[in-house]
Amino acid sequence: MSDDELDAAIAERFKAYEAGIRLPDEFKGRFIGSVRRKRTLRRLGLLGLIGAMAAVCVMIAGFAKRDLAPGDARPALMARTAPTNEIEQVSYLMLLGYLRECFSRSRPARRKEEE
Repeated sequence: MSDDELDAAIAERFKAYEAGIRLPDEFKGRFIGSVRRKRTLRRLGLLGLIGAMAAVCVMIAGFAKRDLAPGDARPALMARTAPTNEIEQVSYLMLLGYLRECFSRSRPARRKEEE
């Protein structure tokens, strides 16, 4: 028996064996459900990680907040002169607002605003 004949015989046996094997009818539904559950859990884990990182960043920003020395001007309803100490600083509440806007707006709305 040559190699080609042996390969053909093995292929015929595999075809006969494969013809008798069938998956259960409910397999498709269970498989799709398990894939969806794993994908959902992975997404929830990623969102939890992002939320935890955002909370840590806000906490660090809150603890690292420097108290600015009050200016020598008295408080008034309208300022007579422009403030002399111009310090640009991002507050942790602004950071939270920015993150909320990033996640609350949908992608098509963001695209429309960019155009």
